[in-house]
Amino acid sequence: MFKRFLRKMLFSLCFLLLFTMRYVDLTFSVALNDHPLLAGWERVGIPLDEIEIEGWKKLNQEFMKATELGELATKLGQRLKLKTVAPPLQGDELDFSYVTLEGELGEQVQVVITLQSICGEANLAETFCGVIAMLDSKENLAETLLRLERSFEPVVGEFPLALMLGGVQPGKLSEGEAYHLMKSVFERLQVAESSGVADWEYGSWSAWSNLLDGKVVRQGKAINLEFTYRYEEADDQTRIALASPTLPGYF
Repeated sequence: MFKRFLRKMLFSLCFLLLFTMRYVDLTFSVALNDHPLLAGWERVGIPLDEIEIEGWKKLNQEFMKATELGELATKLGQRLKLKTVAPPLQGDELDFSYVTLEGELGEQVQVVITLQSICGEANLAETFCGVIAMLDSKENLAETLLRLERSFEPVVGEFPLALMLGGVQPGKLSEGEAYHLMKSVFERLQVAESSGVADWEYGSWSAWSNLLDGKVVRQGKAINLEFTYRYEEADDQTRIALASPTLPGYF
């Protein structure tokens, strides 16, 4: 009797798991192996023409020469199975050293790895590691994120990554149009509350979504989602970006 009860419980749990997966898939309308940010981008309504993954981390408080940085870069490249397109760039100065490694993951993902070490006053030093991956297709997104995480962590420890999706809309968005577009995107990503500012040519909003991983803290508040637009008068176009957990600084 107990065995029959146990079988029923296991069957019920399996059914519940499968039902839940189907429910999430049907209501959220995102393939289970896709990144949730792609669902938000669907609401933007313009072609996705920029996909970028970026990571930056301080490794230690030591000054490392280019040869040491090169060893780290080689390990990262090997773990990624990176196909290099040129010899590494490297340099050694009295208070600054660097190594930059550029390559490809297949034909649709371009990767740049950089390591930098700086020595300042009173011999205070810091060493950093960064990576930028630029993708030609959203189909490679989930795989590339996982590959980067699994390759970097054994070499440099936990390595937070940020994702940005971008596109261009002809003409200029008004503040009202930008606001309603942001609200639609955040609604799709199940955001309850957001904050931000907008003016005649630039606007940025941040929020928290339980559908997304990672976080940054700004003014004591955790966020993991950003929506930004910027009007470029010279080209008469508006550049729109959606990112998690945060946008690259250059945007």
